[in-house]
Amino acid sequence: MLKNYDVAIVGGGAAGLAAAISAGRRGRSAVICDRMPRLGKKLLTTGGGRCNLLNENLAPEAFTTTSRELVASVYGRFGKEAIRGFFKDMGLEMVSEGARVFPAANQASSVLKVLELEVRRLGVAVETGFEVLRVERTGASFVVGTKEGRKIEARSVILAGGGKSYPALGSNGSSYELAERFGHRIVPPVPSAVPVLVKDKLCHLLQGQRIRARATSEIGGNAAQTADGEVLFTQYGLSGTAVLDVSESLSIALNRELRTNTAIVLDLVPFMTKEGLAAEFSRRMKDGWADGDLAAGILPEKFGPAVRELVSKGRREPGAAARALASALKEKRFSVQGTRGWNEAEFTCGGVDAREVDPRTLESRLQKGFYLAGEILDVQGGRGGFNLAWAWASGFVAGLAS
Repeated sequence: MLKNYDVAIVGGGAAGLAAAISAGRRGRSAVICDRMPRLGKKLLTTGGGRCNLLNENLAPEAFTTTSRELVASVYGRFGKEAIRGFFKDMGLEMVSEGARVFPAANQASSVLKVLELEVRRLGVAVETGFEVLRVERTGASFVVGTKEGRKIEARSVILAGGGKSYPALGSNGSSYELAERFGHRIVPPVPSAVPVLVKDKLCHLLQGQRIRARATSEIGGNAAQTADGEVLFTQYGLSGTAVLDVSESLSIALNRELRTNTAIVLDLVPFMTKEGLAAEFSRRMKDGWADGDLAAGILPEKFGPAVRELVSKGRREPGAAARALASALKEKRFSVQGTRGWNEAEFTCGGVDAREVDPRTLESRLQKGFYLAGEILDVQGGRGGFNLAWAWASGFVAGLAS
């Protein structure tokens, strides 16, 4: 005999947990179906294990999506104050670091704990190790089943199975096929907030070096995104927060549009103007400083061989050489050949076309009773709590309507 519920939630991550709580508070019988052995495994890794719950600067303009109307509608119903209240009501204390909001306990596990306690209090059923293979409409209900033959029946379904990033933690992209079976269009998913592949001698010379810098992504010679933060030089290319923050545009161009004219331009000395840096280099050259020491006190010591090589490429009179060196460090261009894969991507860019869901309820426009929430939709924000905020808000709104 099939277990029967009002709502079946496919996916036990942030969006799925919020949806289950929202539906449960309305008195709906709900079940969470998750392929992992426990709920919220990916949530435990967010924010470096601290869980960046949300960002104070939530706005539709902060998201890449096929429907800004959808984002505006969801946050109009469940915005940042509602998200704060949602967690406050469950007993979670929060602290702010600039625009970013974290649990006061400074651990993602504390967030998951209050969510699990609320799910239990509301009597939401949990089916773990339940890898959904199909969702089928049968009369007035849906049947949700696995390849092993486990099945449940529900009056409505919320698809919150996530994207493709960190597949070992639960989101492996399998939910896209479930949406496609109801006719939904999938915007090709590409990894976002991901390290990039670069072949440049400087990366080899500086492997393992971290530095504060300004990164700008370039597509076809045009600037796309700019971010300040950390840059990490690696054996395969570039990583670090500044690189991750501009990687979305590069990933779309490389992995979805199959373009090849992509680059990252780094300002390795963002705290000095190019003119000021050139003047300092000129002074040092005139004073007889060794080429490898020219950036001492400005850049880490590991830059010595790199600076020596940049200067020796074309020794000129000090003024011209100083200007050339300053330009090379303020506007160092790296041609980008690709990105790292899903195991290193923080987010998914792409997913179910957001125009195909009702912006008020998140119900599919193509299948009545079928709702979508979280990263499964083509809605992506940057690092800093935007994507988790979307998961909480969209999950809660879908649970209200289901």
